[in-house]
Amino acid sequence: MMSFRSNCPLAARRAWSLMVAAALLTTPAWSADDRGTAAAGAPAASTEGTARTESQREAAALLDGMAKHLAGLQSFSVYFRAGYDVVQPNGQKIEFGETRRVQLGRPDRLRVEEVASDGTRDLAVFDGRSITVLDADAGVYAQAPQPATLDDALGYFLRELRMRMPLALLLATRLPAVLAERVKSIDYVERTEILGVTTHHVAGRGENVDFQFWITDGARPLPLRVVITYRDSPGLPQFWASFLDWNTQPQFAKDTFQFTPPPGAKPVAFAVQVLSPAATQERPGMNGDLQP
Repeated sequence: MMSFRSNCPLAARRAWSLMVAAALLTTPAWSADDRGTAAAGAPAASTEGTARTESQREAAALLDGMAKHLAGLQSFSVYFRAGYDVVQPNGQKIEFGETRRVQLGRPDRLRVEEVASDGTRDLAVFDGRSITVLDADAGVYAQAPQPATLDDALGYFLRELRMRMPLALLLATRLPAVLAERVKSIDYVERTEILGVTTHHVAGRGENVDFQFWITDGARPLPLRVVITYRDSPGLPQFWASFLDWNTQPQFAKDTFQFTPPPGAKPVAFAVQVLSPAATQERPGMNGDLQP
C-alpha cells in the first residue's frame, strides 16, 4: 500500500507507483472539506441511489456491505500482491509488482511492510504517538508526530508528509462514505470463485477510473481482488491487487507496532520537511488526486 522512494535508478518506474490506485482509493478521502463533513457527522449518499436495475442495486449493496464490514473491524491483518503498468514512450506496457503485509489495530496502530519486485524493502509503522518510515536498503528512517486517530494519521501521512500508500482508503473508517460519494455507476458481473472461495464480481466507474472488486460471499464480505483502470491516462494503465491470508481477529505481538532501528540505520527528515515551500506545493496528480 505504499511507495516511499523517488530518487533512485528506477525513479521513472516508481513515479507511476506513486499514483496507482489513485482516483478511487487514496488521498481525496482526506481533503479539508471531507474532514469538516466527517466531524459534523453528516450522512453520505448511498451508491444504491444511483442504481436503477436489480443487478445494479445488488452490486451497490455488495460494495457498501464490504466497505462497512472493513470500516467496522477493530483489527485485521492481510497480505497482498499488487502490480501496476508503466506505459513506455512507444506505447508498450511493462508491469511491475510488489507485496505488502498490513497489520492494523484501531484506533491508532498500523504496520505496513513492502517488498518491491526489484527486492527493495520499506516499512511504515504508526504506533499511536509517532509515524516512522524505514528505507531498509538505504539504511535510513524518518519520524514525525502522529495524529490521534488512524484516519487522521493516514490523512497526515498522505497530505502533509506527502507519502504514498495505494489503497489507503481501505484502511479508513470513512470508506463507506467516500465510496458512496465517488462511485458514479456500478453493476453486477458474475458469481465466481477465486482460489476456491466464492466471490461476487462487481464493476463500476468513478470520475476518471474504471474499477472491479471481487468480494467474498457471506456475512463477512472482504475484498479478494481489485483492478483499477485509468481511463484518462495514455495506454489505459491498470493497477491490481490480490488479497491473501485475511485475519480479522489477529493476535498481535507486543512489538508489532513498535519501531526499533536496525543496526546502523540513521535518522533523516521527511523530504517535505527539508524542501522549500514552493517545492512542496500541490501539483496535479500529487498524492493520488482525481487527475493522475
